[in-house]
Amino acid sequence: MIPVILFLLSIGLQLTAALFALLLIRTTGRKLAWIFLSMAMVLMIWRRVVSFVSLLAAGKAITFELPELIALIISCLMLAGVLRIGVYFRSIRRAEEDRQKAEEDLRKSDAKFRQISGQFHALLDAIPDNLTLQSPDLKVLWANNGAADGLNKKPEDLVGAYCYTLWHNRTEPCHPCPVLKSFSTGKPASETVTTPDGRIWELRTVPIQESGRVINVIEVGRDISEHRKLEAQYLQAQKMEAIGQLAGGVAHDFNNILTAVIGYGHLALMQTAKDDPQRVNIENMLEGAERAARLTQDLLLFSRKQASELKPVDLNTVVSQVEKFLKKVIGEDIEFQTNLKDRPITVLADPHQLEQVLMNLATNARDAMPKGGVFTVQTEQINLNEDFTAFHGFGRPGRYAMMTVSDTGTGMDKEMRQHIFEPFFTTKEVGKGTGLGLAVVYGIIRQHGGYINVYSEPGKGATFKIYLPAIASEVKEDKKAHEEGPPAGGSETILVAEDDESLRKLYRIVLKRFGYTIIEAVDGEDAVRKFTENKESIHLLLFDLIMPKMSGKEAHDEIIKMNPGIKALFMSGYSADILQREKLAGSGIDLVLKPATPDTLLRKVREMLDR
Repeated sequence: MIPVILFLLSIGLQLTAALFALLLIRTTGRKLAWIFLSMAMVLMIWRRVVSFVSLLAAGKAITFELPELIALIISCLMLAGVLRIGVYFRSIRRAEEDRQKAEEDLRKSDAKFRQISGQFHALLDAIPDNLTLQSPDLKVLWANNGAADGLNKKPEDLVGAYCYTLWHNRTEPCHPCPVLKSFSTGKPASETVTTPDGRIWELRTVPIQESGRVINVIEVGRDISEHRKLEAQYLQAQKMEAIGQLAGGVAHDFNNILTAVIGYGHLALMQTAKDDPQRVNIENMLEGAERAARLTQDLLLFSRKQASELKPVDLNTVVSQVEKFLKKVIGEDIEFQTNLKDRPITVLADPHQLEQVLMNLATNARDAMPKGGVFTVQTEQINLNEDFTAFHGFGRPGRYAMMTVSDTGTGMDKEMRQHIFEPFFTTKEVGKGTGLGLAVVYGIIRQHGGYINVYSEPGKGATFKIYLPAIASEVKEDKKAHEEGPPAGGSETILVAEDDESLRKLYRIVLKRFGYTIIEAVDGEDAVRKFTENKESIHLLLFDLIMPKMSGKEAHDEIIKMNPGIKALFMSGYSADILQREKLAGSGIDLVLKPATPDTLLRKVREMLDR
């Protein structure tokens, strides 16, 4: 019985080994090899089974001899070997799966990296600045689209070229070079450079280090030409505004002085006989004072504090009306040409101030053409778009009237063009000019909401382009002003408030001479006090607007609380619109501009009292 059991055990062990071999097909994936191995084992088992069945069928006794013992041992070894190989191949399978998973993760990571890299490069290409990676010898290793677009090339065309050749047309590095500075110091650097085409670049560099050594440098270049231009325009506007405020303040103070000079001069003239030799001296003094007064008016025009009577006017008509006068200004040796639009160009302007603009430009052109030349005035209507207004620092885009005034004179360099509209800037000899001509032009045009540009080069003449907002209103004919008669006097009482003692005395003398009763106040507080004491008898307030302690407006505000119907005549060295700025309006309020002659003051006083 034992031999049978051992015989069956041997067969079972071989069968088990064959089954395990078949199972290893799934583990290793080597189907063909393991199928052959399993078939070989099955054939071995089949031979043993056939032999066993044959013995049983023959009725022979089954003995367990040495060959069967060896077969049993072989069966055990086969099973053990298959089991061991199975463990080994399962570990190989796991390693293979881990490898495949690692490769898949690597593929995904590589795809993600490529995606991020593509997005990063797209981001760099979207930046309008010049981005380049440069080697120690200043060769471009990589460039974004921004760097290539500025040179009308492709990024790959820049690779291998020297940066100083691409942007500066040089055969050697620029000095100072921020890239070389970063290579030598290992720190970021920055420089502002100007390329041969006149553009201004802000360059910033960042070093890339490896093992403590700079191997490459990233350079970022930004074109700041437009920014610098806008900055210069802003600074110029600020400077002109500051100069304008200074000029306006000087004109105001100077007008106070001139009021006394002109006023006392006229009083002296009234008291001097026509055949008195001193009369000529007084008249000469008054003539000089009048010239000084015109100078202050020019200062006020520049500072945009001079009153303007704005109304719809045809720019062509203004040029035509002043044409004969301009021909006399420029002289016979200069040819005067006009090229006017064939239909009206209407602007809201003071025609007298536009005439002064033309006169000042003609005078400037005459001085620039001592040997003769051509002076041209041209008008047209244009539309300014946003790009044009932004580039030139103008205001809103829209429809504009453009007047172009040009000459063929000596022209101007860049330095002169930068200062040409500043007051008292002149290239003429001492005593040959005030330096206010073009400053006044600038002030008038800006006061009209317009803009002026000058284009000029040495030896190529100058062209002034004036832009004024165009309107659709029709031009109305002016009514002739009535002729003024001699000043009339009266017997009313006037409260005069003026902090300048000499002017206060002048007003007292002039007004008393024409029959008026005068009550004097030295400032606003004194004026309120004097009115409180004499409010029943005062018919008119004659106040300076700018006074210490309390201004003329503040004093007036206090007085109308006591007498809302009191009339007020203010005096100012500024412009007529100061009443509007000070929020003083009404039928019982008016203004006398300094310097005013005694006749002008008397007429205005009588006019106010008769209202």
